[in-house]
Amino acid sequence: MPAEAFTRELAARVGDANVQTLPVAAGDPPAWQVSPGAAAEVAEIVRLCDRDGVAVLPVGSGARPTRWRSAVGRQRVHVALRRMDHVVHLDETSLLVHVQAGLTGAGLEKVLAPRGLSIGDYPATMLGSTIGGMIAVRTPGKSSVRHGFLEDAVLGVSAVLADGRTIHTRVAPRRSTGPDLSRALCGSEGTLGVITSVVLRIHRRAESRLVAAFRLPTCDAALAAAHLSLREEVKPAGLRIYDAAEARAHLGAELQQTGVTLDDGAALLLVATAGPTDLAVCDRDIVASAVLAEGGEAVDTRLGEAWWKLRGGDPREVPPPSFQVTVTPSRQRAVYHAVGGAARAVGAVSRAHVSRFDADGAVLFFTLVTPGPGGRPLDGARLEEARAACEEAARGAGGWLLGSRSVQFDPYLAALRAALDPRGIMNPGALV
Repeated sequence: MPAEAFTRELAARVGDANVQTLPVAAGDPPAWQVSPGAAAEVAEIVRLCDRDGVAVLPVGSGARPTRWRSAVGRQRVHVALRRMDHVVHLDETSLLVHVQAGLTGAGLEKVLAPRGLSIGDYPATMLGSTIGGMIAVRTPGKSSVRHGFLEDAVLGVSAVLADGRTIHTRVAPRRSTGPDLSRALCGSEGTLGVITSVVLRIHRRAESRLVAAFRLPTCDAALAAAHLSLREEVKPAGLRIYDAAEARAHLGAELQQTGVTLDDGAALLLVATAGPTDLAVCDRDIVASAVLAEGGEAVDTRLGEAWWKLRGGDPREVPPPSFQVTVTPSRQRAVYHAVGGAARAVGAVSRAHVSRFDADGAVLFFTLVTPGPGGRPLDGARLEEARAACEEAARGAGGWLLGSRSVQFDPYLAALRAALDPRGIMNPGALV
């Protein structure tokens, strides 16, 4: 269909003001961005695209670039859900919220906070994303030790499939046996359907929140203390380990103010516990006991307070990590040392911190810097060389680079996509 005629059809479904023709390179097919205001409009748009074989690419908050390069050579419609940003229903007794996919996590928190409720103790960096985007893209950043992975809080999903059908997975105390399509939609990155709304389990805001800071003789000891605490079923609101170099980079001013010193091999363990006051105190004390068992000691709590502010988005000049590695508990020490050795072998130094702890492990964040005091982050060709060597060392020690995934179920995913989307219009090229 000619671009002008297709533009008119889109406008007939969502209104002229909600259709934007996107700039494209010379010779590229036309592209549009549409902003539907309801699930019914999403269904009409997808049905129209399915009719003409136009690629459909869901758009969230815009915090991440839309992956459309795989759709080169075909017309595409970016479906932005920012107008669909309402709380449909809030059940304060059952602690459930039904929310449209275009509302951001921060927007939902603004609705919940005055009622003493919360989406959970998740990193503030994720709250700028839309609810639909957070559900559709699974990353370790959407997890907390206390509340688990965000997708675990999903009790129901509404989505539009490639042929325009709308499906609603049922919210019930017990589900029937058989496949669960809502789980398939979580992490599908828009390849199975456009998520339009979600029912989430929410939480009451904590009565108390306590922070503590501990110094340990080595990073190995800090990791051992963290996992000893977690095996005792501690559920902290936040848990982080800095090696000495990373602690100085992130909390240098606070270390000076508090007079806390860190030998080059030492580490800082920071924890926040939350919930009823007695439970928060108990969890904090269990962590302290684990630290003591690994030869560590408590230090000034102002370090913990500074870290919690930093975790909540306190602006300061800290360079982003060079790369991130997801590691199971038994391999974390090996990966930490392997990366450190690989960095030294190419004339660099690796700083590291560990967070996003869960039952499967944690994420190690590495920053590659120049040797010597006040090392500067590497850049350019030197960074690429060092990062390649360190990433290879991390993989060899049993780590998974962030963004990598198991491909053993790709045939199943490909078959599911073919069944639900025979024309291949839903975010083509993503995943498989």
